[in-house]
Amino acid sequence: MSAALLPVIEGQPVVIENLALSFGGNEVLRDIGLCLQPGEITGLIGPNGAGKTSFFNCLTGLYAPQRGSIVFGDLHLEGVPPTGRAALGFSRSFQHVALCPELTIVENVMIGLERQSACGWLDAFLPFTRGREERARNQELALAALARLGIADVAGEMPSQLPPGVLRLAEIARAIAGEPRVLLLDEPAAGLNSVETRDLSTALMKLRSPQLVLVVVEHDMDLIMEVCDVIHVLNVGRLFASGSPAQIRSNADVVRIYLGDDDE
Repeated sequence: MSAALLPVIEGQPVVIENLALSFGGNEVLRDIGLCLQPGEITGLIGPNGAGKTSFFNCLTGLYAPQRGSIVFGDLHLEGVPPTGRAALGFSRSFQHVALCPELTIVENVMIGLERQSACGWLDAFLPFTRGREERARNQELALAALARLGIADVAGEMPSQLPPGVLRLAEIARAIAGEPRVLLLDEPAAGLNSVETRDLSTALMKLRSPQLVLVVVEHDMDLIMEVCDVIHVLNVGRLFASGSPAQIRSNADVVRIYLGDDDE
């Protein structure tokens, strides 16, 4: 995908219509229709097996749905592979932190900039000027991403020296270092304690931007209710409910099935 197309779709929504995905006759997603808006933090919740991660995999091109469309700006993404969607500005994190233990935190974040690299493998071994300049530029971008999340002071540390909450923020820094236009976070609060979750909440709200579609899959309802502008609820592959945090909190069916009923 040509880089010349990118400014055209900057700050545009991702529109999903009639998305359906099946594996061996098992319907994982059923006619999902959503509009993911830039400038908002969108929450995606539901029990295990509801289809949340499969939905993310469809957005990033890892899965090819049998039916439906995904449109980013004016671009239909059917047939665009994961590498092409990454070039368009799609970035994601995964449920489990996956930092390289042999690299410092800033070096791990720099990995997120590899898709933008103009230098080849030879530049990593020979002292070409362009390779040195690109590495210095990538380091600067990585440090800026860490600073944006409030953890620039750990840039030179090794992952083994840091607590889970900081490692999670470092992984998110890696995802935002290349200034994505669509950021998908899969259970960023998994394994964090209450203090670390609070720090994560603060960091996520700093990421809200008119140029960014930000979607968070999470089981921590306090986090979702605090940071999200809109929440979508999936149930066995279907869109069960949508609304603001207040609307979702007051939806009797959602409260009973997903959020727990204080009267029970």
